[in-house]
Amino acid sequence: MPPASLWASSLTSLLVIFALLGLAWWVARALQRGRFGQRASAAQKINLSHVRSLGGRNMLAVAEIEGQRFLIGIGRDGVTRIGRLDRPDDRDDDEA
Repeated sequence: MPPASLWASSLTSLLVIFALLGLAWWVARALQRGRFGQRASAAQKINLSHVRSLGGRNMLAVAEIEGQRFLIGIGRDGVTRIGRLDRPDDRDDDEA
């Protein structure tokens, strides 16, 4: 039968391993939820609803930000706001 000190060191090693696994699990969940770095809530406020390639590295996209829609151009040089888009229910009925 092994001495008691061998049992104690084995049990301590096992507890350290489980603590490290628990810490790794917590960090992974925190990263998924956006607790580190950029907040998830801020990232969820911007949504690209439609994207159309124009060839090369150029694209047109409709970005939805806090209930407003914008037509944006995306290219090598950056992102440019082309204009604001009205929702169909924001238009007057006589414009149709």
